[in-house]
Amino acid sequence: MGIERVIGHIEGVAVGAIFHRRLDVMHAKLHRTNQKGISWLVDEDGSEVADAIVLNGGYEDDEDHWAWVTYTGASPDKDKDETKTRLLRSQSWSYQDNAALKRSYERQHPIRVIRGYGGDPLYSLPDDYRYDGLYKITAIRTAVSKSPAPDGSAIEICQADLERLPDALQGQTGGEGGTPSDT
Repeated sequence: MGIERVIGHIEGVAVGAIFHRRLDVMHAKLHRTNQKGISWLVDEDGSEVADAIVLNGGYEDDEDHWAWVTYTGASPDKDKDETKTRLLRSQSWSYQDNAALKRSYERQHPIRVIRGYGGDPLYSLPDDYRYDGLYKITAIRTAVSKSPAPDGSAIEICQADLERLPDALQGQTGGEGGTPSDT
């Protein structure tokens, strides 16, 4: 059936591990694909649940404050402009990736957070990806995007708030304290 994937930390991958390419992140089993922001797997009951997200400057409504993150859900490519960063229509919680994120919130599964070079420069490396540990989804909501649709109408977005787990096994990464370049 392919690579076995798990919720939580990946054995042999330390918090703070750095990867040059997205493909390396995928091969380390941290994320399902080398392109999408939300990774999911099939839970014990056959339902899809999120196991990881990549913060890489995907949407203007995202916020990264290291210890907590506001993360905007996913949309099919046809619902985005040519840059893939601006939405043309509203998001839906029924979209596979967003539904998996919502299910992980309901089940209180931890989410692996990987920061990419396109994310907030305060916490992201300039050219690489870094595994920054486990976060808990503390809230989900439907919000209105900062930017309207091309016709001027409001765009609803799926958002999740995540907080970094204080677990002593989490370990430290160079991103804490705002000095990720020291890693």
